[in-house]
Amino acid sequence: MSQTRNQPQRTCVGCRLSRNRSELLRFVLSPQQQLLVDYRQKLPGRGVYTCFDPDCVVKAVERKQFQRALKIENLALDKEALVTEIAAEILQKIENLLGMARKSAQVVSGGQMVLNGLKTGGAYALVVMSQDISEGVAEKILSAAQKNNVDIFRALSKDRMGKILGKGERSVAALVPGQLADAIRHEIQGYKRMSREN
Repeated sequence: MSQTRNQPQRTCVGCRLSRNRSELLRFVLSPQQQLLVDYRQKLPGRGVYTCFDPDCVVKAVERKQFQRALKIENLALDKEALVTEIAAEILQKIENLLGMARKSAQVVSGGQMVLNGLKTGGAYALVVMSQDISEGVAEKILSAAQKNNVDIFRALSKDRMGKILGKGERSVAALVPGQLADAIRHEIQGYKRMSREN
């Protein structure tokens, strides 16, 4: 418990609740006086924080909390565009982690390989399917994944997945259990929240 208490605390400008800084989204002002999503919390400058919740981001925009916290009046913000930008940042992080999984041989790809692994009880922690996967293949993967209690995340295109995995087009990939799979699952939860997906 002492570790949690010792973590730096910040207050969400949307709901006003205090949380560990690592659990919040950080925003900074660019030299051009534009609000930037500092998803990795590494950019210089005064930081403003919200919960990992689109409602908090929207409230902060509607109540002009970013302007107050950053002491700038002429800051035009589009609440939905900001939420969409955050989701895009998270998706980029997921792509980066998939690339790391490829380099460390912690991912297998290809519909038949993944399906065979699922059917034989292969130890997959997570399956990622493309948005443009054929419905026939998707149904088989979904069915096999559900039987083995393996989570499914559907995003990206076959072309994009293929480039990330260093292959041609890929419609499905599976992560073996480990830290990278856990990290990707964590990012997916954030992406679904910001995308308002169930």
